Amino acid sequence: MKNTTKSSKYILNFSIPKSYHKCTNCKFLEFYFNNGRPKEFIKYENELKTLVYELMFEMSFEELLSVIPNYYQFCYTVSIEDDSLLNQSKISEHLLVPFSKMLKKTLNQLKFKPLFYDVFEDRYVIICRHAVTTGMYAPGPAIYSIITGLLDLGKTIILATLGNVDQQFIKLQKNNSRLTILKKDDVSTSFLQLINLRKICQNFRPTKIITEMPVNIGVALYYSKITSKVLYWSPGFTHVPWFDKVLLVPELINKNLLKTNKFVEVPRSLNFELINPNVNYKLVKSFKQENLILESDFVMGTFARYELISETFLELVFNLLKINKNRKIIIAGTNDNSKAKKKLKKFIDNKQAIILGFSDVHILGNCCDVFLDTIPYPCGFSAIEVMAKGKPVLSINQPNLRNYKKSRVNKLIFENKDDLNGCLIKLENNSKFYNEMSEKSIKIAKDYDNSLKLAESIASL
Repeated sequence: MKNTTKSSKYILNFSIPKSYHKCTNCKFLEFYFNNGRPKEFIKYENELKTLVYELMFEMSFEELLSVIPNYYQFCYTVSIEDDSLLNQSKISEHLLVPFSKMLKKTLNQLKFKPLFYDVFEDRYVIICRHAVTTGMYAPGPAIYSIITGLLDLGKTIILATLGNVDQQFIKLQKNNSRLTILKKDDVSTSFLQLINLRKICQNFRPTKIITEMPVNIGVALYYSKITSKVLYWSPGFTHVPWFDKVLLVPELINKNLLKTNKFVEVPRSLNFELINPNVNYKLVKSFKQENLILESDFVMGTFARYELISETFLELVFNLLKINKNRKIIIAGTNDNSKAKKKLKKFIDNKQAIILGFSDVHILGNCCDVFLDTIPYPCGFSAIEVMAKGKPVLSINQPNLRNYKKSRVNKLIFENKDDLNGCLIKLENNSKFYNEMSEKSIKIAKDYDNSLKLAESIASL
């Protein structure tokens, strides 16, 4: 590995004594996440894989629960353009399985004993990264939907969040005496988190624990052996070697996974009022004015983490904008957007392309006429948010689209960019066709509102 990254000020030296490798690895991952997850870091993947595997067997409990989740996220995001299932299999085999063995060994050394207790069937604990319903954290609204469904079934819930809590969750707690929200202390260690979660289990005695985090404190809780079942609601990654059950929405169903009873299909659910909230249309008008969006313009939108914005996708956008000067695109999301700015500079300069960072997708969604799906890996939650606003989502057929076709309008999935452009022209000029596609899009989004069915599925496990 080279001593420096091409675009960074941070020196990464891997020729130092082994005793410093853990610190260097942590700094490397910290730099990756703090600087927009630059795609160029994929060239370090193989060397990091060897290094992390070696260091894993020397890590303490705290290091295992800090380094490995970050390294997992690195592997999953830096290779996002690969075939999704193949990428997941590699991560599971080379990282998660060895990690599980080391974690179990460490928990045994720390003398954690199994917790035996009689559970209350109407009690649940949910452990999440963030309790938020807006922004770029897609699992947040799904967690909200699970909670509202369980509350409707008369369940009592403790929600433990490791990060932020927004007003929607706070309002839900105020209106429901059977919901308690606990937030992790900023100075809490993984060891203390595990101790506290086990105390909650022992005192509250929940029948089930639900988490949307594939690699985090929930894994340690599971391996510490508690009586409650631990369920993982998968936001995308499915190949976990732990947890009692893995809950898969239809978009993630894989026939090979369903061969074992560990993997269970559950209804998809996003509360419609969350994905299509009321917006201040003065803000929509203001955004259009500031970015010179005219009534004669036809605006495409794509909202995703920038690692999903591939060269292939940017080439598609380039060609679509070149065809018609009245076409514009808004691309918004977190992480490194330098590649998009470089590729679309010509269109940024002539005000056809608007490249943004973290944004209010509800404002932006109402500025768009259509949504353009990313390739070769499709958008998830953001596409449904835009469909809820009546904006058609256009996709190019690809292996990674697989079950995501269930959340798309069939007429808007195309085999190539020429067919997509042909449909775009029709949407631009045929209001009857546009309205038909808009209505179909809204129906798909409304069909996602299944909080009670989802809760019933979870309760039956």
